[in-house]
Amino acid sequence: MAAELQSFMARRGAKPFMALILISCFALFSRYYSFDTNTSHYRRALFYRNDSSLQQGQFNSHFSWTDGNGGIHQLPIETVLSKSFSLSSYSEQSQIIPYYYKAELNLTGEDITIVTLVTRNRIPNLARLATQYQGPISTTIHISDDEEGEYTLDILQQAMERNAAMRKFVDVHVVRDEFDRELNLWRNVAKLFARTEYVMQLDIDFFPCTNIRQSVLNNPKAMNLLRSGEAALVIPAFEYSKQEEGLDYRSFPKNKPDLVKQYTDKEVEMFHSFWLPGHAPTDYERWTQQEKDAEIYPVTSYQFSYEPYVIFKNQGSPWCDERFSGYGSNKAACLYELYISGVDYYVLPNDFIIHQTHAYPDEARNVERYYNRRLYTQFREEICIRLARRFIAQKKWDHPKSENLREECASIKPYQRAIGRFV
Repeated sequence: MAAELQSFMARRGAKPFMALILISCFALFSRYYSFDTNTSHYRRALFYRNDSSLQQGQFNSHFSWTDGNGGIHQLPIETVLSKSFSLSSYSEQSQIIPYYYKAELNLTGEDITIVTLVTRNRIPNLARLATQYQGPISTTIHISDDEEGEYTLDILQQAMERNAAMRKFVDVHVVRDEFDRELNLWRNVAKLFARTEYVMQLDIDFFPCTNIRQSVLNNPKAMNLLRSGEAALVIPAFEYSKQEEGLDYRSFPKNKPDLVKQYTDKEVEMFHSFWLPGHAPTDYERWTQQEKDAEIYPVTSYQFSYEPYVIFKNQGSPWCDERFSGYGSNKAACLYELYISGVDYYVLPNDFIIHQTHAYPDEARNVERYYNRRLYTQFREEICIRLARRFIAQKKWDHPKSENLREECASIKPYQRAIGRFV
């Protein structure tokens, strides 16, 4: 073989042969790595399921800790993730890849990370959000285990290459499996890997028209509420009365006076005004009638279908219940548990978001809403009893922190029967 190689090189010359070798190596390298000069780091392509070496390399990551005697212990990260998300459809075929893209700007500590979800057709929304927000964003993107998933990653990479704000501010975490619309699982992944003390729960279809981040960070009252861990700040949400007028975010009002004028003229309205429990407790009449120098005010008429967009302390806050799959009640469940765990809601007086109009898959939503409504009734009973037992065990049953639970859960009959055994 060596003699044949020497003969070939003698006939053809060494330079063409070496060029062929270099081209082959480069092709192999580029298959498994992509490099963006603007992000100054490599992105490992983890999505070649048939390549045993890559799959082996991916599962070599471990969660490690040291015991009191200095002994080192490890668990495969996949085991940790399967336990972390055990209530969802997460299975041995699922893959969660944190920081598939990691933001250049290492914003940590006392800052506010937007926690959101993105699908392929909403990637332009993510780019707009990053450009407008100019702060940390932690997003989960779900992809299927096929060529469509690969295509989604290609679209995402193109967006990252084009948009400097995405490269600077956005951490992207990938969930890859065949389970669609696991919305609360995806929310939890984005929240888990958020790198700041506070998070803003936001749907990707909303556009922040004001500088919410700086408004909160520079407001001593807002920051004291967040630091307490017992308050969440509500961002009033609006949509255009004529849906076609909400297509272009560039036409949205950029300050409260302009927004209030459109509200008064009935051009914009409370988001999903057809379903009053969803956002009415924010008290839009009070909000629109306040002057510019108005103060933060508390939500006084909470009810269990309330699902505002909120900012709250990340550490110690509840996780979204992952049994909710598909549309309906999933976000309400997150916010219900947050509320009865002892977190009160307060409304920001000058900031707002507006929904960017898009089509809804109504048939799928109707079926999923039906089953999630039934689950939500059971969930409320369970969470009331579970948290009540926690407050009692911690000797906080008569503490102000349990007041939300005692008031909100009092109307649930199974809870009433059960609580008498504990108190």
